[in-house]
Amino acid sequence: MLSNSQYCNTILSSDFEDLFSSVVDFISDDENKDDLNLNNDVILNEIDSSYENDPYQVQILPTQALTSNMICRVCGGPAIGYNFDQITCESCKAFFRRNALRNMTEVKCRYSGTCVINVKTRRQCTYCRLKKCFDIKMRKDWIRTEEETKIRQLQKIIREEMKLNKVKYDLQPVMNLPLVVRKKKRLMWKQAPLVNPIFNGKYFSCNRNLCYEDQTLLNNITNAYHSGADYADYSHIKTYTRFTPFSQFINDENVVYSSLIYYYKGIPEFKQLDIDDQVLLIKSNIVKLIHLHYIVIQNFEDFPCIGEHMSKWINADFHNQMYRTRCYFYRFMKHPLLLKLILIVFMFSVNLSAPCSINQCSGYKNIKKLYECQNYYIMLLWRYLNHLFEEKEVIKAMEIIVTQILRYQVLMLTIEDRVRQTSKYEKIHSLMESIFRVS
Repeated sequence: MLSNSQYCNTILSSDFEDLFSSVVDFISDDENKDDLNLNNDVILNEIDSSYENDPYQVQILPTQALTSNMICRVCGGPAIGYNFDQITCESCKAFFRRNALRNMTEVKCRYSGTCVINVKTRRQCTYCRLKKCFDIKMRKDWIRTEEETKIRQLQKIIREEMKLNKVKYDLQPVMNLPLVVRKKKRLMWKQAPLVNPIFNGKYFSCNRNLCYEDQTLLNNITNAYHSGADYADYSHIKTYTRFTPFSQFINDENVVYSSLIYYYKGIPEFKQLDIDDQVLLIKSNIVKLIHLHYIVIQNFEDFPCIGEHMSKWINADFHNQMYRTRCYFYRFMKHPLLLKLILIVFMFSVNLSAPCSINQCSGYKNIKKLYECQNYYIMLLWRYLNHLFEEKEVIKAMEIIVTQILRYQVLMLTIEDRVRQTSKYEKIHSLMESIFRVS
């Protein structure tokens, strides 16, 4: 079994290999030549206008009538919804979680192996009930591992501490959370490992004091973020059913994207840029950063239901990779301000997008100013990291941040391609059309 440090190094090295091999596949000289010529009016309106109720409304199917008629595919009883990729009742859901990882050779049927499984007989034969679960394609790889369970417990404890403790955790030490890979088979250990921090706790003590100017600036960033995050509403995801189309998800996402744009409107250096440069920065970078925004507004909580839908809209492997990337940022759970600062640093990037045209930078009117702004916030990020951690851990944290932002970039190309395909036959919200460069 790998030690925590070996495990971390293995993951990081494979990340770099996977990341840059994946980027090459998406590079095309002709694909994005017209990106800078797309209509920018929608984003301009988002930047210039105050928030109002969007007239674009999407009808949502009522879920109560649908769930009340659902039948468990295992026993035929009343179902509660999708569990492990199939419609089941609570009893069969719990049964599958308990038994799916067992060795089938250890379970025997007392009869011929063809027992009828229904509400009355489902408890009589474990073998036939489990066999039926697998016959209808229930996913045992969706069962949480012991390590994931430990992480969720840690998340719950930290959230409770944050509610009870009035001290700002952004200035407190943090213990690093272990990395989780969604590939369950690699993590199905017979003995549950202890969840230890990857880095020694002594590296996470506050070792440098921030100057008054830095503290003031970080406080202003927090206030600006809250003013935007107040508009972030992701409750629509909870209303989705198995009939919800991908286009509705993209249209509903406009609220979250708008809230992030509103955050950038509160950053003085961003507001002072030429309006065309503001628009181009948003179009070039916001898709790659939106998931950091989600992590913060969701308070580092997982949203399991989106996995089922994303597996249907794209595929299960895509969702697993997105979840894996998200987990890297859980090590900063007690430092949400760090992610808010990262959102600013990467918004000023002018050539982060490797798959885009080599002429990408030519559209900016004051590229020197953009470099100056980004350098200013990079230095602030570096000082804040050094305030929290030892320098060698700061370097590792920066490596992880940059690597996972680039990974998000590669993964979101899949979403961008799907949006363009969907826009050919379904209506897409005007803001999302502009952000995803739908011509």
